Amino acid sequence: MSRNIVITIGREFGSGGREIGQKVAKALGISFYDKNLIDIAAKKSGINSDLLYQADEKASNPFFSAYLPTGTDYGTVNDRLFWTQSSIIKDLASKESCVIVGRCSDYVLEDFDNCMHIYIFAPLAKRIERIKDRYLIESDAAARKEIARTDKIRRSYYQYYTDRKWGGVDGKTMAIDSSFYGVDGTVDLIVNMVHKKWPDFVSPEKTEE
Repeated sequence: MSRNIVITIGREFGSGGREIGQKVAKALGISFYDKNLIDIAAKKSGINSDLLYQADEKASNPFFSAYLPTGTDYGTVNDRLFWTQSSIIKDLASKESCVIVGRCSDYVLEDFDNCMHIYIFAPLAKRIERIKDRYLIESDAAARKEIARTDKIRRSYYQYYTDRKWGGVDGKTMAIDSSFYGVDGTVDLIVNMVHKKWPDFVSPEKTEE
């Protein structure tokens, strides 16, 4: 019987990590989770999804983060989103094969032995090029500023909710420079790694045929 496997993907902004995750999921015939986790968390927690989207992958700040109304569970919206998403991620990892992008998922699933934890990075020049193309940003300076802003938010979030350095090797299976192989080449590399690590893995789509 095919085992249940999970690939988590951390990524620098502009490295193509989300696209790579989507393509890996498609190539393996498994589920893909990113921002759709917020909608699942909204249903599970009862918290307004608009509030959760605003808090997505942002560290809690006692001075600026919204607190839940009196009478509900304690903590900021950011905290509740992290706790709820973590519970959902663990539940998913125990029930199905999937790719999960961000949300400290490598840390959340550190005790699961059915996971492969990947970090995607790329040289700044390549990330600037990608961001300019995808978001129609005209200048290198503007793209560089957006990269710095987004990476800072992700770094603060990751380091606030874990005991690890964002972008570090702790808990990672492999860090990959996506500019070396390109997006599709990186996808092929990860898919090949999955089949070498778990030779008994069979795509859920194939088992349904």
